[in-house]
Amino acid sequence: MTNTYRYVFKGLMAILLFGIVASCSKDDQIIAPTSKPDPEITLVTKNIHADSIAATVAMLEGMGTRFALAENRRDVAIAIMNKFKSYGYATARLDSFFLHYNNSNTWQYNVIATLPGVIYPDSVTIMGGHHDCILRSTEPESPYIVAPGANDNASGVAVTLEVARVLKQAGFAPRTTIIFATFAAEELGLFGSQHMSNRLFDTLARVKFMLNNDMVSFCPETDSTGWYLNIIDYPNSVDFRKHAQKICSTYTLLKSVNDNTYREYSDSFSFYQRGYKPLFFISHHDDPNYHKLTDILSEQNPRYAREVAKLNCALIMEVNL
Repeated sequence: MTNTYRYVFKGLMAILLFGIVASCSKDDQIIAPTSKPDPEITLVTKNIHADSIAATVAMLEGMGTRFALAENRRDVAIAIMNKFKSYGYATARLDSFFLHYNNSNTWQYNVIATLPGVIYPDSVTIMGGHHDCILRSTEPESPYIVAPGANDNASGVAVTLEVARVLKQAGFAPRTTIIFATFAAEELGLFGSQHMSNRLFDTLARVKFMLNNDMVSFCPETDSTGWYLNIIDYPNSVDFRKHAQKICSTYTLLKSVNDNTYREYSDSFSFYQRGYKPLFFISHHDDPNYHKLTDILSEQNPRYAREVAKLNCALIMEVNL
């Protein structure tokens, strides 16, 4: 039986079971920590490719700049949306919002792609990262003209797209709805994620958790024994972080640490402020190219980013099998 038919069959059986136990109208599934890999998760994560992640980073870097106030900001969002569509997410869309920042008035564009849940479609898991980038004021170029942002944060977008790709390719039919999102204007003040989390809150959305990927491709170590990922948690996601660390060692080559120094400085913080349970993944290896013109693909480690994608994929799959 192919992966597609197996997942569809599982989804249909789950719907039948749901009809039998109709009194269970919400998804309260608790995942017990495990060190034994699930064969279906292993099968899907094996299809995550470093070359695919690198190609997406190259595409985004090749746009010249992704600065939130640059004239091509909508073109950047459309390119990401079209990438989702090329993977089979026909309803991928832009989610626009108006931003007044300093003396500028602009429309900004998040990108949203959805894999509908077959049992609890009103319960959602979210994975994403911001697509805009910026330069330090000491750089000789203007971010309006050039800002490569390979690690910060084409890497997070690429990892998000890669997980979306393999789940769609596998014909995965999740219990809950999976939302893949890339956020605008993070570098100016987390505006894209604030917009999304506010809309979810206003509509009383049931958000199981949110996974944020920001700067997840820089690692100078070629030997995987030296690959460290920082998993940042929040007061409401400490147990979830501990579980993610176990999952990290089960499905990836990464070693995990927990340093919450920067947890207020990326999009996961917006979701925490609305009461949702987020985790923030960031390389534990200090990037000397941060907000510089040298933040380019050749400085990245796509094999390391592949392992981060595996972690995201495993966390999403285990609550949706």
